[in-house]
Order: sequence, then C-alpha cells, then structure tokens
Amino acid sequence: MSLDTRQIERDVEAAVAADPASIAERVRAITLAALTEGRLDSQALRGVMNAVLEGAQKGSMPVDATRTAAFKEAMSGLDQALASAAQATQFAIQEAIGRSAEFSREGLRQSFEPFSSLENDLIGALSEAARKATGEARATLTELAEHMRHSGTAAGARVRDAAADLARASSSLALSQVEGGMKTLLNQADLLASLAAGVLRGIADRLNPGNVGAASGAGSDSDPASERKDAPH
Repeated sequence: MSLDTRQIERDVEAAVAADPASIAERVRAITLAALTEGRLDSQALRGVMNAVLEGAQKGSMPVDATRTAAFKEAMSGLDQALASAAQATQFAIQEAIGRSAEFSREGLRQSFEPFSSLENDLIGALSEAARKATGEARATLTELAEHMRHSGTAAGARVRDAAADLARASSSLALSQVEGGMKTLLNQADLLASLAAGVLRGIADRLNPGNVGAASGAGSDSDPASERKDAPH
C-alpha cells in the first residue's frame, strides 16, 4: 500500500479549519478513504493514523480555545474511522468463519494481530505528540491521551467485539486445517485484509468527503460511531 501521507495531512489540516460542526465527519471520511487504498494492515493503520494526527496538529495552530475544540473533533473523527476499520475486519472474520476451508485458526489470529493494539497505538501516538509539543498544545494532547486511556475509545470497543468473534471462530475451526496446508498463513492474511478492505470501501462510500452532509445522516445500528464511548470534547 502506497500512502500519500502529505495529501492526508493537507486534507485533514483543511478539514480542521472548516465548519466546526462537520470536522469529525470530514476527518473520519478522509481517514476511511485513505485506508481503502490498499490492504488493511498494520502499516496502513499506523501510516494513516500518524498523518491524520500531524494534519490535525497543523490545522489547530496557533492554539486557542476554538482550535483546541477543532483538534478534539478531529481526533474524535479519527477514532470513529479506526473503529470502522476494526468493524470491517470483524465482518471479514465473520465471512471467513463461513469459508473455513480457506482459513485456519492461526491464520485468522495473525490477520487480526494489527488491530489488537489499535487503542494503545492511538493513545501512544497522542502521548508521543504531547512529548514533542509545548505549552497549550502539550496540555491538550496529554488531556486527550489520558481521557482515552481511562474512558476507552470507539476503536478499542470495536476491537474487543471483533476479538470475541475471533475467539468463537477459533473454537470452530479445526487444527487439522493448519496441518493440511489449505492455505499458507501469508495468503490467509492477504485474503482477510482484502475482504476487510472491501467492507471498508462500502462504509467509506457513505462518507465521501465531498458530501459530508449526507455522511452525517448515514449512521446505522451497525455504525461504530453510534456506539463510541465518551468522545473527548
């Protein structure tokens, strides 16, 4: 996956300067669009996360009350997008369970590995940014990181749901699949990542950055944004 991180940064920076009521949805849409460019894996997740964080920081400078609120909205949008990515992988795991001849327990476990630390990665990225910042910017980043650490994130909640699905799948897929060599673990990881990317594209299509108004009303019962915990404001 080749990410244009500079473009992501520019898009997010512009979004933070836009209508405050639409910042979270715009950043969510930008993040999802970037994650649909290729395989949904650890490299993509970290690259997009860091680019969004960098763009949001640039867009909220110099720091004042309005820009601080805009930055928090951007981070809420990032959290929602990562939750959607985890949701897409959860759906891919559910599909994989129904295609048991193509997946082993170990293959599914390794495919889900990038998501197991998603919440900690997001909190860690905020903490690292805080360490490098000064003054009011450092205080804002530290506050957000602490809030997420104590209250949890939408992404973390979705990952825990997906982990439960994976545990159920592990009990239903036989060890003989690994021994029988139905698929190499690498091919299984590629296949699951492709399945997840396809699901994520469907979610992203409803959140086209050029049609944020429509995206704002696109939530559903399966939309992780509707289930996120205490988004920081």
